[in-house]
Amino acid sequence: MRHSEFKRFLVFFMLTVALAGCATLPPRLQESGLNSRFNLTPDVPFDAYIRQSERMIERARVDINETNREVVLNANLPFELIPDESRFPRNRQGLHERGILLIHGLSDSPYFLKPIARQLRDRGFLVRAILLPGHGTVPGDLLSVTHQDWIEATKYGVDQLKPRVEKLYLGGFSTGGALCLLEALTNPDIQGLILFAPAVGLKSPWAFMADLMKIFSDWLGGQGDDKDYAKYESFAINGGAQVYRLTREIDAAFASGKRLSVPVLTVVSAEDISVDTDKMFDVFSAYITSPESVLLYYGKETAKSPRDPDMRILFRKSFLPEERILDFAHISLLIPPDDPHYGKNGGYRYCLHYRDDREKRMACLHDPHVRQGEITPQNLERFTLRRLTYNPRFEEMIQVLDRFLDRLASP
Repeated sequence: MRHSEFKRFLVFFMLTVALAGCATLPPRLQESGLNSRFNLTPDVPFDAYIRQSERMIERARVDINETNREVVLNANLPFELIPDESRFPRNRQGLHERGILLIHGLSDSPYFLKPIARQLRDRGFLVRAILLPGHGTVPGDLLSVTHQDWIEATKYGVDQLKPRVEKLYLGGFSTGGALCLLEALTNPDIQGLILFAPAVGLKSPWAFMADLMKIFSDWLGGQGDDKDYAKYESFAINGGAQVYRLTREIDAAFASGKRLSVPVLTVVSAEDISVDTDKMFDVFSAYITSPESVLLYYGKETAKSPRDPDMRILFRKSFLPEERILDFAHISLLIPPDDPHYGKNGGYRYCLHYRDDREKRMACLHDPHVRQGEITPQNLERFTLRRLTYNPRFEEMIQVLDRFLDRLASP
């Protein structure tokens, strides 16, 4: 790391700390006291867990009211989707043939998992999604959460689902994908993984410093408005620190000789600014050994390949000039274009990178011809940009998923 870059970072960080120290934090940036730990025991039924989560969200959120209550709860609650039993009957012991536990990402909610959950339910899976501690309430609840709490929540979800299915799978987005990987490395009951932008590494060169940074400030880049009911806009430094610790546990597992022999479907974007796609590429090639595994790689250029090309890797272009799309953002992969919140004509537009530039923020929010993509320095230097919040090639991705599931079902 060059001395000049480090110096600029320190100046920016200390200014951020100084400004944050002068402000009185609003209630949403303070811990609610209800959602920083995972305290459920394995014997608590999943439906009781959902009800407890509902009471917690209603007590902790500062933006919930009678007008938006149903929308907020539907976005943030853990959920279960049961397949049509006329098409997918249970066996004589009352078990579903296949079940999958889905896990969302950092600062996100189970809302991001619902489109893929519906696809899996329609393929016969009993689908459940958990709410990670620190999420779904207020950003302040991420201030003291630990990655061990997330691991405990994952184990609870697995323990609850396992007795109800013949075959157990895991699926996750970003931090949730990392949790799935770690669980699969230690749990022989897991039969396969479906991962979207899994956080096996973080893109930020400052990730290793997150534990130090949070000593001086709780928030990175200032306070967001937190107007998105399905995702925190304010970023808690501790959240990033815990994801970094999670990646180190995965590194240690691979370094100890562990490998993933189960089939794994992974979907990534080359331009992702949140997670390290190159590292996931290397993990896939070196440590994910099943010939049935697939890596779907969205990029402007063909994916790099080892000396002997890995035929399990599929490349799809993310540059779609006819749709004014430069590339695919981290948060876009799981969302279909017709999603009512994040979709092409959805109610939410991601323009947080223009918090201090009103002119560009207004263009980002309201100009129908603005370009969309990942908020990389290169894109932001060339264009006024809206961060892409949906996957324009979602249906093609589902076709890849269907072929992967067909292979899993083959005798």
